[in-house]
Amino acid sequence: MGDYEYYRSRNEMDRHVSQAGLALVLGLISIPLAFFMNLGVIIGGVAIVIAILSKGVAEKLLPQARKAIIYGLLGVVIGYGVFAYDVYKVMNDPATRQQLNVMSEQMNGISFDDMLRELGIDPGTP
Repeated sequence: MGDYEYYRSRNEMDRHVSQAGLALVLGLISIPLAFFMNLGVIIGGVAIVIAILSKGVAEKLLPQARKAIIYGLLGVVIGYGVFAYDVYKVMNDPATRQQLNVMSEQMNGISFDDMLRELGIDPGTP
């Protein structure tokens, strides 16, 4: 029975093994991309979905799929952590807020603080 499970998880002709492998690669890629424009959240989520779909009608997940879920979840958590830190930094650090205001004026013609005021949010002073 052990040999069957071993060879089943390495059979590249099986669609489920290919999906689990793809999910594993996406999960691994999601971790470093969590630090760049929060792409890790999206790719990690896709990795989790593909890993779950790779199960098919089997009794349990393939080892690659289990690892993909762990890595994808790690990418999602790190991505949300980075996003929360970025929001905190922009709202509480005057130098970062000023830099964001300058960049926003250059790109959009209106500062970040003015955009917040238009939305009815008081930007306050960081």
